[in-house]
Amino acid sequence: MDTAVAEAYGWGDLALMHGVRETPRGPRFTIAPAVQTEILDRLLELNHARYKEEQEAGLHVPGAKKKASHKRAPKPGADPKPEDGIQDGIF
Repeated sequence: MDTAVAEAYGWGDLALMHGVRETPRGPRFTIAPAVQTEILDRLLELNHARYKEEQEAGLHVPGAKKKASHKRAPKPGADPKPEDGIQDGIF
């Protein structure tokens, strides 16, 4: 699957060097750390290129603020929770 994804991105030049490697979660079958770094570098470069294309298309307006998210009303029948963590005089 790793090879298919790399080829889908046009990165057939990468030798993924699969093997069992020690990770923070224990031994895992994965690609070489140097290849992981190269992939992350390429994804970052791709991200910057896509963002630039979006800017040129007018999709990102400098200084525009995002809309504030709408806060949901409490569910009917739900007791409001005190903000200070004190309930019914219990400390």
